[in-house]
Amino acid sequence: MFTVTESITIARPVDEVFAFLADGRNRAKWDTSVISEELTSPPPLGVGSTLHTRMRVMSREVEFDWRVTRFDSPRRMAIESTAGMLPTSFLLEFTDAGEATGVVATVAGEPRGMLRLGEPMIAESVRATLATGLARAKRLLEERPR
Repeated sequence: MFTVTESITIARPVDEVFAFLADGRNRAKWDTSVISEELTSPPPLGVGSTLHTRMRVMSREVEFDWRVTRFDSPRRMAIESTAGMLPTSFLLEFTDAGEATGVVATVAGEPRGMLRLGEPMIAESVRATLATGLARAKRLLEERPR
């Protein structure tokens, strides 16, 4: 099992940052591994909601289904995979710093079978993608007019 954590500070209020990052329709805008993400249960998003994600991982297209396990707007959102290439969880935590927001993102995965052999490479790929995605989210949010 691996756990990867990345953090960033975004010069926008916490409500705005949470709304952007928690909305699956925005995921492909900031997470370069995501092709699409959609809510597969009735809105609004909350604990128990389900999502479907198409991703490009190591040059392969894969799909994940997720269930929201925690939704404390605007402080915390957690999802866990219910189907996909490996059991995965994703936690976003937000800290209000006035006109800025601290974001901590944690991904945990448990490669099984032959994927265990590639666990260090998978973990590094996840870390790099997460860091790049958070930096892209920062740029997108901070470039928006106030």
